[in-house]
Amino acid sequence: KEYGTTSTIDEVVSEADNEVAGGYESSGSTKSNRSNRSQSSNTTVKSGDNSSVTSGDGSSRGSRKKYLHKGGKSSSSSSLPPPPSPSLSPTPPPPSHPPSISSVVVANFQPVIEPLEALELNSKHVFEPLFDADPFIMGGGEEEEDGLTKAEYEVVEMLKAEKAVVKTVRNQDWTSFLNKFKPEGGEGKGERVPGPGERRTKEDNDPKDDCDDERYPFNSFVTSTSLLPSCAKKMRCFGSTNEYATGAVFALPASFPNDTSEDDAAKRTRTWSWPSGYSAKTEFNIDHRGNLINGREEALAPLSLMREMNHSYLNDADYVVGGRMIKGGLHTIPYNEVYVRVGGLGRISNDVDVSTGKQCSDANGTGRSLDNGIGLPVALFVREADYGHLVSLLRTRARFSSIFGRKMTKGIPLLYITPENGVRVFTERLQSQVLKTMAWDLNPFQNPSIMHKTTFDNTSEPHLQQKLEELLDLEDDSMKQNLTPEEMARIAGGFGATDDSVAQLLHDAMQRDLMTDKGMDSPDDAAHGLQDLVNEGLAFALRANDFHTSRQLLILYSLVAAKKRKNSETAPLLESNCQPTAIDGTGTGSARAQTHGRDSAALQNTMKMVDNQKELQGPGNDSSNDELSKLYIPPPPPPPPLDTDRLRSATNSDGLLAVLGAAQVLRAMQDGSAKRRVLESIESVEEWIENGEQSVAFRVASWRDQRAAQGDLKIAMESDSNFMAFISTKAISNRKRFAEQLKAASAVTDFDSLQFLQTIHSVLSQMNSPCLRLELLQYILGLDNRYSVAHVKRSVELAATCLNISSESESDALTTISQ
Repeated sequence: KEYGTTSTIDEVVSEADNEVAGGYESSGSTKSNRSNRSQSSNTTVKSGDNSSVTSGDGSSRGSRKKYLHKGGKSSSSSSLPPPPSPSLSPTPPPPSHPPSISSVVVANFQPVIEPLEALELNSKHVFEPLFDADPFIMGGGEEEEDGLTKAEYEVVEMLKAEKAVVKTVRNQDWTSFLNKFKPEGGEGKGERVPGPGERRTKEDNDPKDDCDDERYPFNSFVTSTSLLPSCAKKMRCFGSTNEYATGAVFALPASFPNDTSEDDAAKRTRTWSWPSGYSAKTEFNIDHRGNLINGREEALAPLSLMREMNHSYLNDADYVVGGRMIKGGLHTIPYNEVYVRVGGLGRISNDVDVSTGKQCSDANGTGRSLDNGIGLPVALFVREADYGHLVSLLRTRARFSSIFGRKMTKGIPLLYITPENGVRVFTERLQSQVLKTMAWDLNPFQNPSIMHKTTFDNTSEPHLQQKLEELLDLEDDSMKQNLTPEEMARIAGGFGATDDSVAQLLHDAMQRDLMTDKGMDSPDDAAHGLQDLVNEGLAFALRANDFHTSRQLLILYSLVAAKKRKNSETAPLLESNCQPTAIDGTGTGSARAQTHGRDSAALQNTMKMVDNQKELQGPGNDSSNDELSKLYIPPPPPPPPLDTDRLRSATNSDGLLAVLGAAQVLRAMQDGSAKRRVLESIESVEEWIENGEQSVAFRVASWRDQRAAQGDLKIAMESDSNFMAFISTKAISNRKRFAEQLKAASAVTDFDSLQFLQTIHSVLSQMNSPCLRLELLQYILGLDNRYSVAHVKRSVELAATCLNISSESESDALTTISQ
């Protein structure tokens, strides 16, 4: 017999054990607790008359699998003699095998969990350059590199003159708040929601009044805001900086000639205001007629008096707060309250509606008013300068864009407001610095307020909807002009990006690959920029522990890779003008990623598929087979393989293991290893069946070995092996059926289509307490011992979804994803 060297051998196989032929011996780590007991990094198995096992790193506790090739024998025993003592002389190395004997690297071992190296920064680190972004030093009004844009300069001047109010919004309430502005039906006919004591009349929203509909495309309603002192200094905003991390700035009408006229208009329109330190709680202190009660009306202060008090807070040593004289003043003043009507008009910058380009001047009556609304927010702001809050501000802007569109959001000023420093401008140059840091030095993270409700096994529909709305837009000018494709892929994986912008990113990488491939003579020299981008995104998704973005990347990669394959086989991408074409006129065709004229909502619901529609139905449901049986002729091959070995060894997350496992399944199908391993597995099972039918002692020994492995957490088992199944012929029957299923699969499939996955899923659905069968499936698909039946099934289902979507025409794929 051949043995390994004494420095690495931890098992000695006795000659008597050769009678256990065809066995498939395994050890490793287990299912959900993912024990790190295993220390081996690889196992090499060589076929021949005798089998030898060599550990990759010499660990005596390394997990390893031995696989017997045709004509070979395996050794299995639970009571093995101890390894040779280190004091003994070294055993000579085994003789080299003939070239005809193949060497197989078995993937079914539990790797040591080695997390990716942590990056330098986290969400608590402060972005210090923002402290120096003082708008009154920077200057601006022009599109200068280091100055302010016209929109930023205008908002800063409003805050300086106290002609703007601010409102903080609870983190989870942004969607409901912004949706209040959206007209029902999306027809652009805003409704004037009655304020306190007002009654709805036909004149408020007369559909025949075309002029009124044109002027007020959004709903208007009353809400509570605050009027900050000049330059937004000294006064804090409502709520805590964690729960109310971001807010909006609304511009007040600038058409009043003096303070008296403004106060009169405020009184007439019931634009109420209360001084600092007074808790009005308006919603609880209005009667059914709209009158203020419980002393709230007596405590009202006109806007002119509010500005006088704000001036006192900044310049006087003693001043009144909450009805009391404060000697020496306060470091931070409590917020005041202005109950004002917002909405009606869109976002107006320098008397122009940024979305429509129409003139909206307060002076001539076409702009903001206290009667019909002061428009949409003119700026967004954040209250802390750490990276966690700045990313939250970028995500809030993304939510604003998802509801009002890119035109309304483009160029909207982003501010940093604190009582200590007043207003600071988060300019495009500073945004670019933060985005660069996010791509290279910042450990990615999900939104902490919703991440516990958007996990793999616990996803709430409202929280998932918020996650979708917060996805960053890689098509934004500040990103496209300052970030490389690699950096955008990292941001997409770590922080989340919209589906259409990620698809466009991958589509552009596909174009570059096709152009590079034109000059290549050998397919081995083909460009792989597309795969590199996806791997970068998956690595950052793993760092953020974000199942949804990793799943999004894999599905979109399959779609774009299908288009790349189609274009490389039919017509060059540039010659076809980037338009999707059908393959052989059958309607099965490209993924949806056009360069021009893309529907912004084309890929909006990609990540929601995990919650709204299972890729496959559960065990015992005939509809699962019907779903997987929707094959296309010719069946689409899997996309080019992704190398996810390192990523799988760096995570314990069930969701990420499912996604990375799906990538490995597609890889095994594409490179042909699944086909080879199926044939080897059939022979192994048949040899076990032959020995099991001849000897009860063999079956008992097999059960004993499996129980020993289960007790040492070396097999991903749902439950312990049943002793009676081995005493009787149930274990033989199960494995006979398993071998027949594998034979059927090898006879009717090319191992690179949905039909192969259909067979694997059918096998998994019939498993109750598998051991050898599960290990063989892990081996066939290239998965390690952490993958239980549930894990393997999830990976197979996601792989089937990728193949199914990539085989559809563009319109059919969009329909499937939107469901």
